[in-house]
Amino acid sequence: MKRSDDPRLLRALLSHRVLVLSNTLALAASRYYPRRFGVRLAEWRVIDALHAGRGISANQISLWLRTDKAWVGRSVERLIAAGYVRRRPDPGHGRRMLLSLTASGERMYCAIAIAARRRHQNLLGALPAAQRDAVESALGRLQTRAAAMLAEKDLGFGRRRQKFRFAPLESGPVSWPHRLQCIGPEPGRAAGKSARNARASGG
Repeated sequence: MKRSDDPRLLRALLSHRVLVLSNTLALAASRYYPRRFGVRLAEWRVIDALHAGRGISANQISLWLRTDKAWVGRSVERLIAAGYVRRRPDPGHGRRMLLSLTASGERMYCAIAIAARRRHQNLLGALPAAQRDAVESALGRLQTRAAAMLAEKDLGFGRRRQKFRFAPLESGPVSWPHRLQCIGPEPGRAAGKSARNARASGG
């Protein structure tokens, strides 16, 4: 489907485009890792976190991955059963368990990391070197902004100032990103107020 043939509003949103890119890459990884290494994508993410953390809790992994603790817990149990992860009590916290990679887990990390870095370079090969640096910088800044918006009262959606009504576009080629156009405030008090404000301001 060509870009102009897809009328969805979501296609214009950065969050959706990043999600689609991530899902496309994750789909490839979810097919390749089990076949090549016998490890699921979710388990690889836990292995990577444990290699970086070297003795952390499942809760810390879920915070790093921005995902549910139950999801992490299921992956951890499979990795323990496979001999890639060990669990021990935290001496500083009686009820918490710490996780770490076994020697087999470290070897598995190295093997998958090589493949992951190779795929990463293959993807970035679509961009000139200067654009690669720009993408890395932009992603970092956008992640920082998204985290800040998450802490805001309105979660980054801003205040709702006006209500709008929508109508189909006139006949002709499909408009991207959607088939509806915003044609102004809803009739009633909001529309009257908006009209008065427009007259007062001359525009």
